[in-house]
Amino acid sequence: MLPLILLFPALLIGGVVVLIMTFFDVSETSPIQLAVVNEDQSEETEMIVEVLEESSEFGPFMQVEVMEREEAEISIAEDEISSYVLLPSDFTQNLYAGYAVTMSVIGNPDQQTESNVVHELINSVMRHIESSQANILLVDEYAQKVNMDEDTRSELIMDEFMRTFLSIAGKDKIMSEDTVKNYSTTSPVHYFVISSFFILLTAWLLVIYHFLYQEEANRMKERMRLYGVTALQQVLARMAVTLFITVIVGAVAFYGIVSFVEFDLYTEDVVRIAFICMLYSVIYLLGLAIIELMIQAPRIRLLIHSLFTLLLIVLSGALIPTIYFPLYIQEFLTYIPSYEALFWLQEILLNERLYADYQSLLVYGGSGMVILILLSIWKERVR
Repeated sequence: MLPLILLFPALLIGGVVVLIMTFFDVSETSPIQLAVVNEDQSEETEMIVEVLEESSEFGPFMQVEVMEREEAEISIAEDEISSYVLLPSDFTQNLYAGYAVTMSVIGNPDQQTESNVVHELINSVMRHIESSQANILLVDEYAQKVNMDEDTRSELIMDEFMRTFLSIAGKDKIMSEDTVKNYSTTSPVHYFVISSFFILLTAWLLVIYHFLYQEEANRMKERMRLYGVTALQQVLARMAVTLFITVIVGAVAFYGIVSFVEFDLYTEDVVRIAFICMLYSVIYLLGLAIIELMIQAPRIRLLIHSLFTLLLIVLSGALIPTIYFPLYIQEFLTYIPSYEALFWLQEILLNERLYADYQSLLVYGGSGMVILILLSIWKERVR
C-alpha cells in the first residue's frame, strides 16, 4: 500500500513539471529592450551612451537604442521596451561643478523584473561616473592653483574624465556588482529536475505523515494518557518515522536523479545537500505538527495541510521561478524556509557553491520546535 502511495506523487509531479517546462518555453529568451534618452548632447554624455550601446558585458540579453524622450514614453506605453534611461540637460554641467549627477531610470510597470535589472546596471554605471568625477575635481583644483588658462583646463578635465571613466568601464565589470541568473532558461533540465525532487520530497513528507495518522477513540486517548504518553510524544514519534522513511526513499530518488542528469558532486556537496534536505524536512514536519495540534477536525486539518504545502512549494520557486514573481513578493521570499532550502540546493548543484548558509533554516527549525512544545503543553493543560 505504502509503495503505491509514494509512487503516485512522483508520477503526478513529473507530469506537472513537464507541462510547466513547455509553458515557460525555456529554449529561447528575448533580450531586454533598453532605450537611452540623452538630453544633454555633450561629448561626455555621448561617450556614456556609446559605452552603454557597445559594452560587450551585456551580451545577447540586452539591446540598447537611443531615442527621444517622447518616443521612449510611447514605446513604454506600447510595451516595446523594458525601460529607458534619462541623461538630463545639466548632466555635464553638474559633473564639472562638483554637484551630484543623476541618471534616471523610467521603468515599464508590465516588465518589473527587467526594469529592476536595468536599475541595478545604471547604479553600477553611476558608481563609475562618481569615481571619474572625484578625479576630475581633484585635477580641476590643482589646475586652478597653477593659474592654468580656461581652454587648457577644460581640455585637461575632459581628457581626465575620458581616461578615468573608460579605464573603469573598460574592465568588463559593468554588470559584475549584481548578477541576475534565471536557471529555468540557462539550465532548464537541471533546474526542473532539482525542482521536481524538491516537490517530490515535500509531497512524500505530507503523504507519509498522514498515512501514519490514526484518529483515536476517546478510550484509547485516555488509556495512552494513563500510560504517560503525551500528545507531543505522539507527534514527535510520527515525525521521526516520517522523516526516517522519507530519508530512505529520498536518498534512492536523489541517487537516480544524479545518475540521470550527471551532476558533478563531491562528498562534501552530498553532505551539504543532505543536511539542507534534513533541516527543511524537519521544519516542514514541525509546521504540520503545529497545525495538527491547533485544528482538531480531520478534514479541515487535511485541507489546511494541503494549502500549507502548496503555499510552501509555490513560494519556493519550484513550480514558477521566483524571478517571475512581483518585486514586492521577491523581497520577502528570504523569510520562507522552502525558498531558502531550494535556493541553496540550486546554488550547490547549479552554481557549484562550496558552502551553504544553514543559519536561517536552523533558526526556523528552533523556533518551530519551541512553538510546538509550548502549544502541546498548553493543550495538555486544557485537557
